[in-house]
Amino acid sequence: MFYLQNMMMNLKFLKWPISIIVLGITLSGCFQSDYTRLVKSELAKGVRYDSLLLGIRFGDSRDDFYGKCFDLNKQQLVREGPGNTAVQYMFTDSIVHAKPTEIRLLFMPKYDEKNIITEMNMEFSYREWTPWVPELQSDTLKVKTMEILMEWYKGNEFVIAHVQDTEQFVKLDGNRRVVIYKLDPERVVVKVQDILHPMFRHSITTGE
Repeated sequence: MFYLQNMMMNLKFLKWPISIIVLGITLSGCFQSDYTRLVKSELAKGVRYDSLLLGIRFGDSRDDFYGKCFDLNKQQLVREGPGNTAVQYMFTDSIVHAKPTEIRLLFMPKYDEKNIITEMNMEFSYREWTPWVPELQSDTLKVKTMEILMEWYKGNEFVIAHVQDTEQFVKLDGNRRVVIYKLDPERVVVKVQDILHPMFRHSITTGE
């Protein structure tokens, strides 16, 4: 009888730590960011998205990239950018802008140790940018660029996430992460990254 009473008392006191553990697990799920939940749900699908722009894809080699750019240049779609440090693509948007608007896009990939594309760095600016026209500043361009990227890539909307020690707008579809931020009053930077590559795996849980 004494043993049974003692066991019941122990179980009674054990309810508190068990309840605390359950509460902690529940709260941790509640406090997960939209980005963290999105990463988990997207990676759980096991779907890859490799398209970047103009037929260039994650997994292309350095030679593939320059070969595709050579063909695009022959079609007069791209040319060497300022300083020959990037490829320049000029296009006119009439979907997210109220009237046809010329945009300059500079892009250059980042490679891994095997010379395979793991990230595409892009820089958007208005061709007619001047510092005294409000609607041509990067604040406006950032919003419009996000809308353009939604047209290009479809899928999930942008969410706010903690990336590289700052709060950024991020779009994630499967393995493909798009990060966007203002560089200066004229330019907006976009980075498209394969988060399943070892180069980015440390940042998969960024945003918790």
